[in-house]
Amino acid sequence: MPSQLPVRNLTSTAITIRRIERFQDPNTLQSKATGYFFGSNNTSLAAPTSPQLGEHARSFNHQDLDVTLAPFETYNLRQSEAQDETASILSSTTTRITIETLQGERYRIDVNPSYSQRSSQPLIALSPNPSTSYTALFHPSNPVPHLTLHANHLPNYAEWMAKLPDTLPLSAISIPGTHNSHTHYRALPSVRCQVVNIKTQLDNGIRFLDIRVQPVHATDTTKKYLYLVHGAFPISLTGPKYLEPILQTCYAFLSSHPTETILISLKREGVGSSTDEHLARILEEHYFKPNASFWHTADSKLPYLGSVRGKLVLIRRYKTPPPPLSSPEGEEQEVSKQYSGAGTGLDATAWPWNATHALFPTPSTPSSSSLFCLQDYCEILVPSLITQKIQYSNDHLARAAAATHHIPGFNTDTLNPVPPGPLYLNFLSASNFWKRACWPEMIAKSVNRGVEEWVCRGLYLEEESGAERGREDVVVVRKKKKSGDGGTGVVVMDCVGENGDWEFVRLIVGMNMGVLMKMEELKY
Repeated sequence: MPSQLPVRNLTSTAITIRRIERFQDPNTLQSKATGYFFGSNNTSLAAPTSPQLGEHARSFNHQDLDVTLAPFETYNLRQSEAQDETASILSSTTTRITIETLQGERYRIDVNPSYSQRSSQPLIALSPNPSTSYTALFHPSNPVPHLTLHANHLPNYAEWMAKLPDTLPLSAISIPGTHNSHTHYRALPSVRCQVVNIKTQLDNGIRFLDIRVQPVHATDTTKKYLYLVHGAFPISLTGPKYLEPILQTCYAFLSSHPTETILISLKREGVGSSTDEHLARILEEHYFKPNASFWHTADSKLPYLGSVRGKLVLIRRYKTPPPPLSSPEGEEQEVSKQYSGAGTGLDATAWPWNATHALFPTPSTPSSSSLFCLQDYCEILVPSLITQKIQYSNDHLARAAAATHHIPGFNTDTLNPVPPGPLYLNFLSASNFWKRACWPEMIAKSVNRGVEEWVCRGLYLEEESGAERGREDVVVVRKKKKSGDGGTGVVVMDCVGENGDWEFVRLIVGMNMGVLMKMEELKY
């Protein structure tokens, strides 16, 4: 079978592969375990003139190409059968790829396709004063290795929403999020789902927070304190933690970055005797009303980005008190309005348990749609179910990418637009507290990696559309983008940012290029 290396363009502009070079890697045995690229930190290892190549210099070869990759497209570079001698040594060769942008700037990256671990590396700019930067993300054989190129031009992921237009509904935006976002403290490993605190998450691009609370005082609504919990368990071995500091962190972040919005899911959990209605009153009196400028709770429909910049958008997973049977007079009537449940955020109380694909709540009229489209298959009792979880997550990504969203002034009327929705929620999290191999961290290592690979390798792509022969017998197999906007919806993860690795988050943010490209096309 011909040797191959699929290369995907996940940038917003076309790039052209200009040159492929191969030479034997003198450090294959040492480098194979790490999987790191040879780039700016190891240029001597990759240079064909390096003395270390020595006896291997004769195996060096190159091909000049003119292969243009449109945004989202994959080109599968295969060594043809005529190059069997070169293909036979591919497992011990470094492949250098040189690309050129529309502005004529050139970059290069070196990779050995036989490496066994995922790795990322910035491309080396070959042109002076480059206008942007690029990152290459390498995934090893599954069943073949593949390389993804994406732009790394955002200087500050704390403000990535600033690049998006106000007219985008939240359902059209690719949003990275965290599950049990508050469980980053020193805790039982079966309870801890995150490795960095809320501020670090927000600074690195997270815009969906999943928070679980329990009122400290089960019946007294004058007491505002809310424990942070994970199911029936406390989230810290060093004492109870509370909701208010997390919200203060969010307020400070939004004050410093008013272009951003944060979706926050609030749910009551724990072993206390409190009720959802009790929680609703505490939140309204002690959190929403005193900080009204930071909250978007009045609208029960999916909002547009422009209306919620600088705000927390409430996704409500707790029930509110029912409206009174009679109409009380005076002050009592005003109180009953506050707790009637009308307009208190986006109603997610119908959230189904262990859902592989669910639309909810049921639309109130024939012309409306459900608010949410959910994947939250979380009951992984044995490790063998992790593969199934990855498949459900990838299937939901495909649904989100296939959706075409209504954007006022582009594909729906500005004054009377088609209502947005649904919001795709894709939870990559799962656990079994009683089985070590199914604790959150263990599952996240497999699921995050498996879904990231799918985003790079197959999401929003048609099947192979035929081959063409490049120069020097390099066979190029094209995979083009599918229809739809190409977004991911909200992708909710465990253990994000571990060891400073935010590549998956940046990939999700980068997938917003799909809807932005569609908007650009609709202008003409």
